Amino acid sequence: MNGLVVEDVSYRYGAKTALEHVSFTVEPGDFMALLGPNGAGKSTLFSLLTRLLVAPGGRITIAGHDLARTPRAALARIGVVFQQPTLDLDLSVRRSLRYFAGLQGMAGRRAEAAIDAALDRLGMRERAGEQVRALNGGHRRRMEIARALIHDPAVLLLDEPTVGLDTLTQEAAA
Repeated sequence: MNGLVVEDVSYRYGAKTALEHVSFTVEPGDFMALLGPNGAGKSTLFSLLTRLLVAPGGRITIAGHDLARTPRAALARIGVVFQQPTLDLDLSVRRSLRYFAGLQGMAGRRAEAAIDAALDRLGMRERAGEQVRALNGGHRRRMEIARALIHDPAVLLLDEPTVGLDTLTQEAAA
C-alpha cells in the first residue's frame, strides 16, 4: 500500500494557476521535501493534502484511501503540523495531547501510552503538567509535533517543521 499518491492535481485561484498537473508518490517509510520559492504552490498543495482546500480534479490517496471519496478515512491516517501554531494555550501539555488523542478515537491506557511515547521522543515528558502558555516557542513546536505523531499516522505532513526548534530536537523529530 502506498503512503501518499498525488495524481494529476491542479488548482487555480481565479485566473492564477497555483498547481498544474502535479503527480508524485511517497512510499511508506520514505521522506519527501517540497522546496521552492514563495508562490510556487507548496502551501496550496499542503492545503489540498489536508483538505483545507478541495482539489477540483486529479486524485489524492493517503494510505490507500481516496481523499475525495473517503475523506474521513484518509484524514485519519495523517498527522499534520501546520506552519502556524494550533495549540490551546490554556490547557496543560498532557490535557491538550489527551484531547487530540480523543479526536483520533484514542482513550484510556492506549492514549496515555501514546502521549508518553510522543512526549519522550521529543524530550517533553517533564513539561507534561505545564500550561501550554508557559512554554517557549521551541517547546510549543515540539508539542505540535508530538500531537501529530500521537496516533501513529501513516503519513506525516509538516509545514516548516523545524522553525523554532534547536538542532537536537530537529534530529529527534526526524
